[in-house]
Amino acid sequence: MPVRLRRGSSSRAPAADEGPFASFTDLFIGILFLFLILVAALMLMHQEAVQREKVDVQLMSQRIQQMQAKLDAVPKPLPEQPAFRLGIVFNIYQRPAVFDGQGWTYSRTVRVFRAPTGDCINTVWLRSNLSTAWMPPLEAEKIPTPDQRDILQKFQPCGISASGDHWDSATETGDLKRITPVLYSGTVTLHEKEGDVKLEIQYRVLGIYDDYFR
Repeated sequence: MPVRLRRGSSSRAPAADEGPFASFTDLFIGILFLFLILVAALMLMHQEAVQREKVDVQLMSQRIQQMQAKLDAVPKPLPEQPAFRLGIVFNIYQRPAVFDGQGWTYSRTVRVFRAPTGDCINTVWLRSNLSTAWMPPLEAEKIPTPDQRDILQKFQPCGISASGDHWDSATETGDLKRITPVLYSGTVTLHEKEGDVKLEIQYRVLGIYDDYFR
């Protein structure tokens, strides 16, 4: 009978390798589980950030398109006028083509302003009476009006250059060659009512301020 009691008590005794703490395997499994949860959470956060970034990009693109549409609707400013600078200044002298003993007569002083685009503006600084006395008065329909703004804002290409000058209009036709650095010489035909009148003409250069005319 005592032997049986000892056998029963030995079968209920705990194993020698078991204790109150969890085993290393259980700890490793727990850490691995936590790591997987952390990785899953990071992936979800990354996907949310990517989606939010896509939405922000789309909103920004829509705003840019709206702003561009507003800019396109704004009237475009007129192009800036080209910058003109003084290029050359000369006195014009003339005399009859058939020499009658008279010398050269002063006609006018001209200043030519040139833009980098190749356009020119000729301004008369001083004019004698003989330069316009032969011209007929302008008709009313030929006088510029405010309705011709598109024409008035345009400029003409330079007729005069370093080698000569040439023009052809309803009132006169001229052709000059550069003889020396300070002299242009040639002829001009005045289209008067009574008939054409041919004159000799000279540009006597007073100053050159643009290399284009040198």
